[in-house]
Amino acid sequence: MKKLLICIGALLICAPILIAQAPVQTNIGVTSTIVANNTTPVTIKSTRGTVYNIEGFNKSTTPAYIKLYNILPTCGTTIPVARYQIPAANGLSGNILTINNVNGDAYFDGIYLCVTTGIADNDTTAPAASTYIVNIHFK
Repeated sequence: MKKLLICIGALLICAPILIAQAPVQTNIGVTSTIVANNTTPVTIKSTRGTVYNIEGFNKSTTPAYIKLYNILPTCGTTIPVARYQIPAANGLSGNILTINNVNGDAYFDGIYLCVTTGIADNDTTAPAASTYIVNIHFK
């Protein structure tokens, strides 16, 4: 913790105040998935876990949607816990999605993902093969 010296008013009464800092996360794992041409669910972790960071890479002019679940889903049927869009590429370099959460999002029964090219929860449109990459940083 850091100390900050605060002085109040004309009398310059000073007192040290402790400022809390965000905890540093350790032992965070990462899994990287080159998305296949199907909507088969990907198991990140089959037990309780926390997601700290999500990265999505897209080299297509079609956006894709990362859908995260806390139970092994049937893609297009199970309602996701969280949804993220990987934006369409805007040139030869592609496009990137980065989500950082220092506190993490808890998944009580596991961490699973599906990737589709439709935004609706019931969408089962398979993405083009080898066009999208998803990295999940988790504990």
